[in-house]
Amino acid sequence: MANPSPLVSKKWLLARMYEPNIVIVDCRFQLGAPEAGREAYNEAHMPGAVYLDLESDLSAPVGEHGGRHPLPDPEALALRLGQAGINNDSIVVAYDDQGGMNASRLWWLLRWLGHDQVYVMAEGFAAWKKDGYPVTADQPVIVPSSFQPAVRPNLIADVNDVRSAIGNPEMLLVDSREAPRYLGDTEPIDAKAGHIPSAVNAFWKNNLDAEGKWTSEEQRRAGLSEVINALNAGREVIVYCGSGVSACPNIVALHSLGYDNVRLYAGSWSDWISYEENPIATGEE
Repeated sequence: MANPSPLVSKKWLLARMYEPNIVIVDCRFQLGAPEAGREAYNEAHMPGAVYLDLESDLSAPVGEHGGRHPLPDPEALALRLGQAGINNDSIVVAYDDQGGMNASRLWWLLRWLGHDQVYVMAEGFAAWKKDGYPVTADQPVIVPSSFQPAVRPNLIADVNDVRSAIGNPEMLLVDSREAPRYLGDTEPIDAKAGHIPSAVNAFWKNNLDAEGKWTSEEQRRAGLSEVINALNAGREVIVYCGSGVSACPNIVALHSLGYDNVRLYAGSWSDWISYEENPIATGEE
């Protein structure tokens, strides 16, 4: 049953979706339209899928620090997972229609809580539906369960870790946002533009093809070659984005290539700029 890669295909899921220990999670969410994901789920979803919301379920309330999508409290998240029918023996498969961005957030959160049997569907819900795979508007009967977290603190980097990584030859900071935001040419969401000094840019959508499906292993390896070279040289890698969500697909991609010793700066850029004293860089590194 175990799959060596965190990425699974539509066919893989179709063959297993009715097995009793499978929990399918719909993670569709649109920034700026917080009800859109739930509405899309209510309209049509994979049979048996439960819905988890990026902001109300997979993030804590926004505070002074912690970024736009702060990490949820582990016990609160574990309780919510149990309410969704997920326990420590569940095999969780997450999907969305945002290129795997939100599904990857759930993947990362579950791994953070010590759960390894979690996967991201390599194609989104639109591709599932387009290819004639089963969909329904029926709400599943959820049997509540109990999830016991075993937090892995080594998967997280905080603001102090990131400060110590700047210019450190033994560490590499990876910015997962698109190039114009990394360069500081534009900033449509956060209060300040630019990037953390010494960070390199690896846009998370480079892991996807033109149709929004995850690329081949060879293409992912080529797109992340700078990060992989650093890991192979023994450097510690910390990945960030705007709020700790779109960095997760880069971590999924690295994990799929055999690199699981990567940390997420959970608060990311939106946390970094909440500290007035933190330095900001613009342009190419």
